[in-house]
This record gives sequence, structure tokens and C-alpha cells, in this order.
Amino acid sequence: MHRFSLPFVRRALSATLVLSLAGCFQDGGLNVDPNRSTSADAAQLFSGASLKWSLLRVGELTWPVALSTQMWASGARWGLAQAQYDQTRVRSAWGAIYTDILKNLLIASKEAELATPKPNNTIAQLKIYTAFVYSQTAYLWGDIPFTEAATGAVDNPRFDSQQSVLNGTIALLDSAIAMIDANSRAIGAPNDLYYSGDMAKWRRFATSLKFRILMTMVDADASKSAAITAMQGLPMIAARTDEMKVQYSAQAGRQNPRFSFTQIFRGGVQQDWYASNVVFAQLVPFNDPRLPVYYQPGPAASPGQFVSLNSVESFTPTASLVSLNLLRPDLPEMSFSLSEQQLLEAEAIARGFWSGGLTAADARYRTGVRESMTALGISLTQTDAFISTLPALTPTNFRLELNRQQYLDLFMRPLEAWVQWRRSGAAGAEYPALTVPQGALVGGLVRRLLYRSEEIAANPNTPKPVPLQDAATWFDK
Repeated sequence: MHRFSLPFVRRALSATLVLSLAGCFQDGGLNVDPNRSTSADAAQLFSGASLKWSLLRVGELTWPVALSTQMWASGARWGLAQAQYDQTRVRSAWGAIYTDILKNLLIASKEAELATPKPNNTIAQLKIYTAFVYSQTAYLWGDIPFTEAATGAVDNPRFDSQQSVLNGTIALLDSAIAMIDANSRAIGAPNDLYYSGDMAKWRRFATSLKFRILMTMVDADASKSAAITAMQGLPMIAARTDEMKVQYSAQAGRQNPRFSFTQIFRGGVQQDWYASNVVFAQLVPFNDPRLPVYYQPGPAASPGQFVSLNSVESFTPTASLVSLNLLRPDLPEMSFSLSEQQLLEAEAIARGFWSGGLTAADARYRTGVRESMTALGISLTQTDAFISTLPALTPTNFRLELNRQQYLDLFMRPLEAWVQWRRSGAAGAEYPALTVPQGALVGGLVRRLLYRSEEIAANPNTPKPVPLQDAATWFDK
């Protein structure tokens, strides 16, 4: 248990809850049964699939990933097994991704392809979103069904390698970007929950997504460096209005699922997710002003007292919790933020993929940190004072400094934070350093999710032997 006093600062979400929340989004005909879809309006299928994916990302996938990767601490509220890599609560996510989300996207794409005139922008939106879902699914599980998935034509789809899936998503994005046409019909509001049919923003997101995938792949495939270099100067996410996010609301039935969970099951009292020693160690020594934004003191703590826990430590009344402000009803589900884009650009420059050298990388790095903090509501005065203490990037420190800020920026986005941690260094040298929890079910750190047991039993193409949670995936070099 770690304690820090700050003088200047006065079970996973159930599938039933996820589905009930989805059903509350009435606009645009979102109440569809994806398991019975054979033909439907592409816009409605897209909105249903994208809402379900957003709900999974912000709810059912958040809890086990944030806890098992030690970004959040359970305080033993979830039982020690959860912090020791128990993933029973993600088993329904696998089925939802393939049966609900990817199936709907495929049917929507087929409907759009048959339309006259052909709605190229609609097809482009569906390709971009499909690439997004597949890339994220591959990051989570490694090898996954891709070329034969969600078609309804193959009972036991083969598992494609993570490398081929990621290459496939890049091909989807290239195809989609080439299709975008100012004169073509797009899926607009209310069915496009992200950009309301603004194809300039969809193009920016698609390009940023390709950039992010390439940056994830380059340490395992050095040839991707040339593709990264070719992207310098292309229009990508460049403003908060370009960010890829679903804006939840304070209106009942349209609230962020993390808030809904706390309201429904805990009476509005946050008592499940605690401050982790791992993140604490990246904030406290640097007097980082994000500390009191990310956490709130425990109910018995003194004013300004912050206390963190290790991954299996039981909570105490003084233990700090993830702030209710970050579990508020209108918090967006962020898929790609401006600060993430800026910090990735700083990395691309510092690593020599883009031109500019360390001076340009340092400037972009500080811009990214500033955006990360001001987006949280931290004042410019506090932000600039903190940035003035950051060391200049050098050939020997730039990976460490960038890794720290990229990791902290993703605090409320554990899926992306987990990818960032795995790609931050060679096995055993990732940032931040993690230790295997006492009593863990495997000998190493968690590096992938387990395949759903029903998939293993029913599909003979499931990889054999079935990889354990501490087995690295292809990109994790």
C-alpha cells in the first residue's frame, strides 16, 4: 500500500445491462435483433453495431482489462482471482463481437453494395469501422477469425494470424479512404454516432487509425517504417472535433455504462475501482496534477490524502478510488483522442520515421501532454508549470519519457493502454514495470485474453495448444 498526501488538493457489467442500455438508444431504429438480421437498412445496422461496440469497450471489456493489467486495483472487491487474471467476465464479449457487431457490419455492407446508386461513403464508413473492430479484437486475443468470420457461410472459421489480420485492416482502410466521394451518400445523424456523416472527419479517423496500427506493428515488422514515413503530412485527427468518440448523456437511458453500473448496483457510491500502485508511481514522484483528477480520496482519508493498492491488496477506508468525475454519466467513450494522436506523432518523429529530429519531437510531445491535461479540465497555469519540469527529449531518454506520457494519457482507456504497455519495450522491459500478482494462475504477466470456452469446444480451428494469458501475441515484441 502506498500513501501520499497532496497538500494543494483539498462483477463486470452484465450482458443484460449492456443490452438494456443499447435498447434505450431509440433514435434511428437501434432496437434491432442482430441474431435474426438477414436484410435491413445499412444505417440502422451500423448504428446498432457501433453502439454495441462502444458499450463493450466502455463496460464489459473495461473491468477485466483495467484490473488484470494493473491499471486499476480491485481492492479485493472483485475477489482476488480477478486481479490474478480471472477472465470469466469477458467470455460473452467474444460472442457479441462476432455475432452482433461484425455480423451487422457485414450485412450492412452487403446491403450498401446492392444499392443504386452505390453509396460509396456508406461503404467507406462500414469498411473503416470494420477495420477498427478487427484491429482491436486482434490486439485483445491475438490470432482470430477474419477472412472467414461472420459470413454465415462457414461453421468453423479458420483463425488468421494477428499479423495478417492487422495487414487486412490496413487494406480495408486504404480501400475505404480511396472510396470517399463528396457526392456520395453517407450514413448521417442519428445513425452515425461519431461524426454524423461528416466524411472529412471519417477520412481523418481512418488515416489516424492506419497510423496507429502501423505504429503497433513496426517493432515486429520493420518494413512498416516506410509506410509510417509515407504518412507524414496526411490529414489526421488534428482537433478535438476530429476525435472518434460516442458522446453519452446525463439523460436517463443514454448514460455512460460505467456511471450506470455504479448507480444501479452501488447506489451511486464508487466502491469497486481503486488507485493502483503502478499508475501511482508514474504520478506522485513527478507532482503530476492529474493525480487528484484520476482519483478521489477514500471515505476515511484526510483531505488531500491519496493511498494506492497493489493488484491483490484489500481495500481500506483510506484507499483512493478512481474518481467519480471520470465515471460521470456524460463522459464520452473515446476511441481516438487528439492527445493520443499528438503523442504518437512525437514518437514517430523521435524514432526517425518522420522528419524533424528530436527538437520537433520534443515540441510535439509537450503539445500532446498539454492537450492530455487541459482536456481533463486542468488549468493552463498548472499544465504549463508541469510541462516546464519535463526533461527535454534526448537520444537516451525519449522512449522512456514518451512511454510514460502515452500510458498516463490512456488512463480511462484501458484497452489502448494495454496495447501501449505491450509495445513499449521488449518482454520484461515494458513501461511501466509490472510484477506478477501473488497467486496468479499463470507464471507471467497477462498479454492476451483467453478464447471463449464455447469457441474452443466447438471450433476445431481454434489454435492448439490454446495459448495461455501470458503468451505474447505477434506484435508484442
